[in-house]
Amino acid sequence: MHMERPRLKAHFLSDVVDDKVFLIGDGQDYIVPGAAAVRLLPLLDGRRTVAEILGELGASVPLGQALTALRRYEAAGHLAEGRPDLPEEALAHWDAQGVDPAAVLAAAAATELLVVALGATDPAPVVDALAATGLRARAAGEDEAIAAGGDALVVALTDDYLDPALGRINTARLADGRPWLLARPTGTSPWLGPLLRPGSTGCWTCIAQRISGNRQVQRYLAGKRGESAPLHPVRSAIPAGPALLGQLLAAEAGRILATGGSAALDGRMVSLDLGTLQTTEHVLVRQPQCPSCGDPGLIAERSPKVVLSPSPARHTTDGGYRIQAPEFTYDRLKHHISPQLGAITRLGAHEDTGNGITYSFTAGHNFAMVNDNMDLLRRNMRGQSGGKGRSEIQAKVSAVCEAIERYSAVWRGEEPVVRAAYRDLDPAVAVHMDDLLLFSEAQFAGRAEWNAVPTHRLHLVPDPFPVDAELDWSRAWSLTHDSERLIPSGYAWYGHPDLAEHFYCVGDSNGCASGNTLEEAILQGFCEVVERDAVALWWYNRLPRPEFDLDSLNDPYVATMRAFYDSVDRDLWVLDLTSDLGVPTFAAISRRRHEVEDVMVGFGAHPDARIAAIRALTEVNQFLPFVDRRDENGATLYRTDDLETLEWCRTATVAAEPWLLPGEGLRPTALGDFTPPAGDDLADHVRDCVERARACGIEVIVLDQSRPDLDLSVVKVIAPGMRHFWRRLAPGRLYDVPVRQGALAAPHAEEQLNPKNVFF
Repeated sequence: MHMERPRLKAHFLSDVVDDKVFLIGDGQDYIVPGAAAVRLLPLLDGRRTVAEILGELGASVPLGQALTALRRYEAAGHLAEGRPDLPEEALAHWDAQGVDPAAVLAAAAATELLVVALGATDPAPVVDALAATGLRARAAGEDEAIAAGGDALVVALTDDYLDPALGRINTARLADGRPWLLARPTGTSPWLGPLLRPGSTGCWTCIAQRISGNRQVQRYLAGKRGESAPLHPVRSAIPAGPALLGQLLAAEAGRILATGGSAALDGRMVSLDLGTLQTTEHVLVRQPQCPSCGDPGLIAERSPKVVLSPSPARHTTDGGYRIQAPEFTYDRLKHHISPQLGAITRLGAHEDTGNGITYSFTAGHNFAMVNDNMDLLRRNMRGQSGGKGRSEIQAKVSAVCEAIERYSAVWRGEEPVVRAAYRDLDPAVAVHMDDLLLFSEAQFAGRAEWNAVPTHRLHLVPDPFPVDAELDWSRAWSLTHDSERLIPSGYAWYGHPDLAEHFYCVGDSNGCASGNTLEEAILQGFCEVVERDAVALWWYNRLPRPEFDLDSLNDPYVATMRAFYDSVDRDLWVLDLTSDLGVPTFAAISRRRHEVEDVMVGFGAHPDARIAAIRALTEVNQFLPFVDRRDENGATLYRTDDLETLEWCRTATVAAEPWLLPGEGLRPTALGDFTPPAGDDLADHVRDCVERARACGIEVIVLDQSRPDLDLSVVKVIAPGMRHFWRRLAPGRLYDVPVRQGALAAPHAEEQLNPKNVFF
């Protein structure tokens, strides 16, 4: 027995029936059998010592039985030590919470709660609620909170978590290492937490970085006003909000004082929707690179060198090629989803089809803006990453990983760069934009007229690269030559400020990829570069390509998918687009059997031909919800407002575009025609891809964009000379490879290329 004066925990109601003690608590019901347990029950009041209890039992209960019953009560967690001077209901509360009431009393006596009201908040409801639970609390000013000693816990109330006063309190708490708590008592959704504990949780700067990033409209307006912080104090308030938050805080404050922490609020914020009474938890991710509580050098001083390490792909089923199953990746990353504190603002099914075939999720993410552009703001407000897969969990993980990939590629000013003009750099190290964008001279010459067409937004032609202008250059690594390369930062990152002055490119996601490991991410990024290059060769040259035999996959999912497409009156086939690199690449194509064919296409590339084909099929599935609804006359109800997509869907037919069909006289390819990759080590697969590219005169460059706080590796794979599938028509592979592969007798002239752009 470890207790001196045992007490039955006060939240239990007890009853005795047939030599059994029934203990009834809130969801905690127990039975303690035995006559000794029954005889002990009235003596467990916290005032008697164990010796006194045993003495009162006397000979009515043998000593051994009495001690056994006491140990049974204790071992089951039914007892507490002593009887603190608290009302019975307060004892019951802390007992039910598993917090020692004596520790609460001691902490309340030793620690004062300083409630600081910032903005339009009123400290009175919170101070009153804290005092009503026996805690010492009073209102205090900002200066007193900053200078608070070790016998105080600061509770900062604010109507905006970006209030700069919180930054000053944060600096003081990081300096003295003591915890403090944030709360927003106003608004239709009061916020409680996080409890910030220096060295353990993230800090206010970590909070501000995420909240600021998730305020798209406010950031735009702040920029118009010449302000740096996108402040947004909430205006709505009813007395119930602050009163309710005060009571919730009071219920948790005793635990914080007694134990030094809070499982509910340590690095966590809880929001309460007063309209639905739903609570939501938001995890504050500690940023190791935070300039206030971390080491900015983790990013600013990061070496560009990429070293491949063994990385076995253990999950190679269901179209995946990863080191772990998607459900494990999702469990690791889901805490990054939050509209306030998350790198991912939301995650939801794109369309609840219920057909067992089409699994598509969207995840919200935000981009940076480099200029005053309302169209970009609108697109940012709708910004979302898409995820596809042959199962729901695959689609979820795909959307989450793409959102983190996009988030990681946003320029934040902390990335290592070299500031110089191209003319002053070694051309063997610095990569010229012309080798990356591949626009033709005719495109540059006609760019003003071209860019004015609304449907050309994905195919904008920038200004010629300013070789004399001082620009930021990002440090990347050539896997081909095992050496450093410099990439224009406006090309490497979203939202780089150089583009506001020099419109030398439009940032895009080509080659951007994420993975559980660096090797996984590089392989995915390289496959995307290969895929888009092969699509450009096929699309703009309108090349006849052989059909890929879907029967050769011998896959029940594919059979089910084909049957489903047939049931909704659509054809489905796959073309083999594999280019000179030899990496299996496919286009899955589906048309509606109707005058308006609503042709949808999806692509996939991977060293494993099975995975490449499945990826193409799941991508065409991803687009199906855009065109699967009809009005009463059978006309398509499109769920997109993109003009170029709508024009394609309404006008493209396989009769007018015969290159969409399997090439006449071309032998179909099958799974057996492709050599599967050897082994399961992703690093070896990356090396093989690099050698395939080298054999075709292509260099592979990797820019590591991973962020230490995001549990995922993110890269941008860059291959100068490889084609984007957007309209970029400079000389090179677009004209040469079809001839080398025997698909064309002679290269097309630029004006002979397909006038229709890739529409996504």
